[in-house]
Amino acid sequence: MQQILTYTIIFKRLQLTLNSEVAFNIEIKSQDKHVSLLNYMKINHQYEQYMEVKCVVTKVNLKYEEKIRKLNVVLSDGKSKRIAGFAKFDISVALNLNMRQKEYSINLIQCPDTKAFVEFTLLINSLDFLYSNNDIDSMTSKALSQNESEEIKKLKLENVQLKDELIKLKQDLQIVEAQYQFQGRQYQQLQKQLEERTIENNDLQYKVQQLCNLNSVCIEKIKYYEKLHSNQTQSQKQK
Repeated sequence: MQQILTYTIIFKRLQLTLNSEVAFNIEIKSQDKHVSLLNYMKINHQYEQYMEVKCVVTKVNLKYEEKIRKLNVVLSDGKSKRIAGFAKFDISVALNLNMRQKEYSINLIQCPDTKAFVEFTLLINSLDFLYSNNDIDSMTSKALSQNESEEIKKLKLENVQLKDELIKLKQDLQIVEAQYQFQGRQYQQLQKQLEERTIENNDLQYKVQQLCNLNSVCIEKIKYYEKLHSNQTQSQKQK
């Protein structure tokens, strides 16, 4: 059984190291018919560029057959273009796992930079029966286009909301970090004051102990002289 699959590729990042210092842009193309993404994007940056795609998939014995898609990466400086490599992925993996969305991070094939990779998200929009080859264009242009656009609008709205939440969380984090640093400085100051007061307290305790010892000595001397004086007085009376 053949079906028309409508899906969206959200291109997020191209990680690529160039020997040249020219600020290249990139051009993404899919091998699917009548589909190309010509949005220019800087290399090694984060994006969200949407590419809507249609293709025919085949389901046999409740399982979708392998459907390899090829994503070409073309570098362009506005004057010339050159191929930077391509990435392959199998759409049937997401379909057979009933996945609505699948994240990809794939190394580029035939790329001068062996560590280069692309990151994108695959969104499964809809699956419709294929009645005849002549009906494909009319079916997709009428029955599927509205669903695709509504789904993309919803995803874009959710993405804006997530970005707003992220900005708020970052602001809250900055406030918390500032409070933490302020309280940390206060703690250090209090700790220093406590250490200074502990030293002062120890010094006072030592001085108090010295005074107590001196007082004890004075008391003993007073008792001694009082006793001596008493003895002398009695001796004089006897005489």
